[in-house]
Amino acid sequence: MTGRKDEFQPRELGTVKMFVCGPTVYDWTHVGHARTYIAYDLLARYLLSQGYRLKFIVNITDLDDKVFDRAKDEGVDYRTLTDKYTHAFIEDLRSLHINNIGAFIRASDYLAEIEKQVQMLIEKGHAYRADSGDIYFDTSTFPRYGRLAHLTQAEIKLRRIDPDSHKRSQSDFILWRSWTQKGSPPSFSSRFGQGRPGWHIEDTAISIPNLGPEYDIHGGAVELIFPHHEAEIAQAESITGQTPFVKYWVHTGLLLIDGEKMSKSLGNVITLRDMLHRCDPDTLRLYLLSKHYRKTFNFKMDDIPIFEEQAALIHGTVNRLKQRLNDPRRSGTAGSSSLNPQYNKLVDLFFQALNNDLNTPKAIDALISLLTKVDKDGEAAADPQLLIIILRMLSILGLE
Repeated sequence: MTGRKDEFQPRELGTVKMFVCGPTVYDWTHVGHARTYIAYDLLARYLLSQGYRLKFIVNITDLDDKVFDRAKDEGVDYRTLTDKYTHAFIEDLRSLHINNIGAFIRASDYLAEIEKQVQMLIEKGHAYRADSGDIYFDTSTFPRYGRLAHLTQAEIKLRRIDPDSHKRSQSDFILWRSWTQKGSPPSFSSRFGQGRPGWHIEDTAISIPNLGPEYDIHGGAVELIFPHHEAEIAQAESITGQTPFVKYWVHTGLLLIDGEKMSKSLGNVITLRDMLHRCDPDTLRLYLLSKHYRKTFNFKMDDIPIFEEQAALIHGTVNRLKQRLNDPRRSGTAGSSSLNPQYNKLVDLFFQALNNDLNTPKAIDALISLLTKVDKDGEAAADPQLLIIILRMLSILGLE
């Protein structure tokens, strides 16, 4: 919220609660998605390595016009479509060694909670039914709206959100879209009549019951800051009366393809499955972690060989170190009580880098320098303690 780095202190000693915005499941996972979820997987791995207990959930947006339109185009029930792409998404994450997410939660399983939260916002004076039949959040009732994005009220009014001439203000956002006003099914019954939930309310309907009215970390891509994350804050804090809804907001930067934003209209989308036919998961992880998670990332296929070489160095060095330690001709010494100071320095640099806002470029540089020296030192580096430390470093980076 402040836009500055702060020392991390979870709300509950020893436990971290984290929510990351998941995909709208109407198409395949692409490398832009991969970059985002690898970043939060790294954060999860690092927190676990520091001894924290972790409750990490990702929502699945399976109630959305993009979903309904795609299902109509393909002539299938929307649930058939969302089942297909939800399972594919989870499989794709597993292929990248992303395995610390505790639950994937579908919006469609939380319709009752959505209805409850919309009703609470109406009762508290934060929401209204427009003449169109749609229900909107009244942003004038939440003075902090725009604070996360550092937008003034004047700037917010220039951003057209959910265009509707019946709204009180153009900055008001949709909570419940009336079926009678907006067209054909699928729609869902509620005390407000037939309709569909708005996108923003789906996330607070999932996060509040599962993580509580206040939790530690909320993540997503940078383009979600406004209006999505602003809307989540406004909804949650208006419903519960507790602030802050989230203590730490973490956002990943844009991923470009050869200097252009990835988009279907430009024909430059690379699905994760296609990408993993061109390189292995460790190579892709190394590449996507080679830039700081907050920075815009210009993805180039020509860069892949660099990270294939890095992956080969990592696995080759570890395998050679294991072979030396398992060599029956060795004297059988258990290794020194302390590491070579030069090794220690590089290990410290690795952890210092990750401790400083997950600075993966510096952490990976330290790792590569360490492994290069270990390989060069040969038998002199055959220390079981060193192997344990290196394997821990690789585990944090998700390299297997």
